[in-house]
Amino acid sequence: MKKRLSLVLLFVFTVFMTAHALAEDVSKGIHVGNAGSFTGDAAAPCMEIFNSAQIAVDEWNERGGIGGVKIEHIMGDDALDPAQGINVAQKFVADKRMYGVIGPPVSHIAQATLKIYGNNDLACITTAASKPELTELGYKHFFRVNARNDAHGYNCALFIKNYLKGRRIAILNEKVAYCENMATETIKGLKKLGITDILQDTIVAGAKDYSAVLTKVKAYNPDVLFFIATTAPDQAIGVRQAKELGIKAIFFGTEGARDKKDFIEASEGAAEGAYVYHFAPDIYAIPEAAGYIKKYESKYGSLSGFGPPAYEAMNILLTAIDKAAKDGDISRKEVVEYLSQTRNYKGILGFPITFDKKGDLEGGATYFFQVVGKDFKQITVMTGK
Repeated sequence: MKKRLSLVLLFVFTVFMTAHALAEDVSKGIHVGNAGSFTGDAAAPCMEIFNSAQIAVDEWNERGGIGGVKIEHIMGDDALDPAQGINVAQKFVADKRMYGVIGPPVSHIAQATLKIYGNNDLACITTAASKPELTELGYKHFFRVNARNDAHGYNCALFIKNYLKGRRIAILNEKVAYCENMATETIKGLKKLGITDILQDTIVAGAKDYSAVLTKVKAYNPDVLFFIATTAPDQAIGVRQAKELGIKAIFFGTEGARDKKDFIEASEGAAEGAYVYHFAPDIYAIPEAAGYIKKYESKYGSLSGFGPPAYEAMNILLTAIDKAAKDGDISRKEVVEYLSQTRNYKGILGFPITFDKKGDLEGGATYFFQVVGKDFKQITVMTGK
């Protein structure tokens, strides 16, 4: 009996010491990462993500940080390459002071790194990665403040049918996780709505010339051309070459096109009247965002739609880290647990954020914009109805 009791006490002691060993002293430092494509064609939106997250970190540090410790915000550049994304993930998980990551914002990078972050209990909040499977694999560390492609795809199908009045649709997509999935979900939605006259073909990121496939589109003579590319520079080439070839279809771009410089300006006027969808609303129409907007524009300049969700995500992450650090010790698992409890967080996006049991945003919407002059004008919001 005494031997059995000793074994039980030894087991309890071992569990306690293991749990204690996994926790770190808060005073040793608080690091948060930002995984994104800070060089290459996606640099502009990703830098907006980083800078917006930095504003949130600066605000927390001005208030004393977490437990009196200043927060350090560390950049991890994947250059839109999954292999480099893996290197970033390995670097972040090896940092014992790292308690959460904003990003990755691109689905195929998030997909490549999901297991690394998940196996190390390092929380990730993406602001844009929307492939549904990312939250269907059972990992508990991954959260999003944006809607998924299965929501965006159906909403885009509704928009094409009800707003653009499209009946004959051409869809061109890159052969990467986000683009392929977005094309699949949109086509599924179109067919559900009774639209089956669809041409689908593929494009290559960074090709600089889409005239060959656009010539097929011209011969098809669609009402709407849905150009599913990851980055704004590729979208700009697509809309410009479509106009040069005399394609009369309405140009409809994806979230990556919502960039004033790399899409509107780079298109040399061809983007006028084009439509894009996005995962974030017009931030200028939200009173709660005024302070953030003023800080961003005074320090970093022009603001598009990619930064506001990152400011929101960083504040949510730091709130979870702060709760986990209240007793002076902190672990990554605690941060993940507090993130999973996020309910009705009210920030600058105009809607409360709640994570469901998978880490997805409850009630996510799709926002639609039209290019008017040098800016994007929000014209409608869709929520699957």
